Amino acid sequence: MREYLRVVVALAGKDVLLERKSFETLVATASFALLVALLFHFAFDVSSAEGARFFPGALWIAILFSGTIGMARSARADEVDGRGRGAALAPVDRSAIFVGKCLYHMALMAVVEAVATPVFVAAFALRGIALPHLVILGLFLGTWGFVALGTLLAGATAGERSTGLLLPVVLFPLLAPVALGGVAIVSAGVAGEVAASTGSWIRLLVVFDVLFTAIPALFYDSLLEV
Repeated sequence: MREYLRVVVALAGKDVLLERKSFETLVATASFALLVALLFHFAFDVSSAEGARFFPGALWIAILFSGTIGMARSARADEVDGRGRGAALAPVDRSAIFVGKCLYHMALMAVVEAVATPVFVAAFALRGIALPHLVILGLFLGTWGFVALGTLLAGATAGERSTGLLLPVVLFPLLAPVALGGVAIVSAGVAGEVAASTGSWIRLLVVFDVLFTAIPALFYDSLLEV
């Protein structure tokens, strides 16, 4: 197990080091998220009371669209530069390639969310967040499921020239539990109103995250062969 984790961290670190050379994917992803925040700010005259209601949905729109751009760009770069084929030839468990790529995408989205969330808070004139830990939990669980499913589908569509267009069409219908659950949990954290449904959404996202991480990891070898 320790050796497996070492391989996963090494594969994720490889992607981070490649990204540090240009920061192209990070800049493109974060720029899109910030652009969405600016568009919402200038397109709608949102007061402080309304901001708490619209903030969770707007934030998740930015996360899902910007993250899709980042994962499609990452998968396309692996295909064009041959990184994906090189990793597939490495003498390691193929599931470690998937988990390592997920870990890299999680790190990428964590940076984007750390930059974008304060901007959205300012754009929607929020006076404060009642339960910050619940907001962080909602972002973490939702991002985990989004990244796991997005990494799988981005890898499956990487050979297509229209990956950037095809990926959202395939991915977004499957992300309904992530989007609904993420918005519900973040809304509860912002308002400080934790209902019974909040716990149900947390449990649903945990199950979704585990399933869409474990099952693709088990069958990732077959996907690479295809």
